[in-house]
Amino acid sequence: MVSRIRPLILITKVTKHGKLDDTVEKSYKKVISHLTEVNGAQVQNNLFGKQYDMTWLARIRGNQVADSVAFPQESVKNEELPELDVIQIRKHANRTDIYFASDREVNADELD
Repeated sequence: MVSRIRPLILITKVTKHGKLDDTVEKSYKKVISHLTEVNGAQVQNNLFGKQYDMTWLARIRGNQVADSVAFPQESVKNEELPELDVIQIRKHANRTDIYFASDREVNADELD
């Protein structure tokens, strides 16, 4: 059986404005989350109004923010991990729900 309690890395992006150009710096925060897969076209349409190939819901204690997330891997630096797009963040009294996907939105052009 796969454990639903998994570590997750929250990635936030901060834009630093310079005199000539802007730079984007990323910060990484490792948290423990309760992870649930959100599959099924109807469920995704009800939650997001769109369909994705694969989506997850991470429930994390506390007030959290993230622009993207990643699953940690041994001997792989945070900067080299594949990033997953955050679709939606919902805040509750003592936890944050982060919905994220492994791909972009599915549209009719991608269907054969």
